[in-house]
Amino acid sequence: MKKYFLVTSIVVLTTVFTLNSVYAQKKYVNKAFTWAQQGEKLDTALKALNVAAEEATTKDWAKTYYTYGVLYQAIGNSQDEQFKNLVEYPFIKAFDSYKKAYYMKDGSSFKTTIDASLISLSNAIINKGIEAYNENDFSNAFKYFEKAIEVNQMPIFGGVVDTAIIYNTALMAYRYQNWDGAIKYFNEAIKYNFGKGDTYAITAECYKSKGDTINYLNLLKTGYEKYPSNQGLLGGIINYYLLESNNPDQAFEYLKLARENDPNNPQFYTAEAHLYDKTGNKEEAKLKYLKAIELDPNFFEAYYNLGVLYFNEGVELTDIANQIKDNKKYEEAKLVADKKFEEAIPYIEKSFELHPDDMSIANTLKTLYYRLKMTEKYDKIMEILNK
Repeated sequence: MKKYFLVTSIVVLTTVFTLNSVYAQKKYVNKAFTWAQQGEKLDTALKALNVAAEEATTKDWAKTYYTYGVLYQAIGNSQDEQFKNLVEYPFIKAFDSYKKAYYMKDGSSFKTTIDASLISLSNAIINKGIEAYNENDFSNAFKYFEKAIEVNQMPIFGGVVDTAIIYNTALMAYRYQNWDGAIKYFNEAIKYNFGKGDTYAITAECYKSKGDTINYLNLLKTGYEKYPSNQGLLGGIINYYLLESNNPDQAFEYLKLARENDPNNPQFYTAEAHLYDKTGNKEEAKLKYLKAIELDPNFFEAYYNLGVLYFNEGVELTDIANQIKDNKKYEEAKLVADKKFEEAIPYIEKSFELHPDDMSIANTLKTLYYRLKMTEKYDKIMEILNK
């Protein structure tokens, strides 16, 4: 009997000790909760919670993580120098803690108060994202906006989709060249038709930046089928076939579509001129450049490209002339080359008039004036270049 009584006593003492230990750990959590609510001793509260999160008796207790949420939110809102920098991203950590507590088995008693906290926390997270954006810290802006999307998925917000936040999250990723992040959220924005054709275009650019030309082109085409009036999508397709692939037939086909949708757009005629030049039909290219100039008398690209076309013809003819050994025939060939240079001058001059700060154009004019012995114009352009 004595032996039995001794064993029973040990069991009772062990139970009392365990209960005291549990009570002690929960007491620390409760203390931390009080400090967090009052905005006091936040550093001590954090230490107490860090211990509680490791203890078997409190590491799976919903109140531990609810208290973490209250504490982190208090740190984020604190203006006290000794507290406000205790942790990085306190508002993000607050949400993660609230969310954990919310879905724990014993978390139901905290759901109402967590819901109330999430409303102000959501605004705080968005405001931090805007702050980071204004400071050109696009990486942190992305982090905050992405978390704001997650916050909006909580039941309190009723499944409302904030497409502006989704798009801005993608845009922040785009700004710091996080192509995968940008693609993820731009594609999400596309699902809700946010930004229409422009969102397709910028998403395609992300694929292109990753070197994925297949998805780049496919997305441009998909977007164009849905938004046929979007000139950015059409221009992207044309430029792909024009500049990046050896497929002039496709380029001409989409240029034809472009002109049908916007017959007075000089850019399409300039693009077609470039394509004709590339395929060796220089005379047709000249006509298209002239058509672009007719539509827009101040269209720099058309003037410059037409001038360059004549200039390059002059260079080619000069190379041919330089191979002629007969002096008389050489002079005749040189005059033909000079004629091309003369034809280039009015277009190069006009392009310089439109872009007077472009010294590369000024240097081209210097070369032309010198070759053609246009002394007065040469002296004037040299004054500009020597300023």
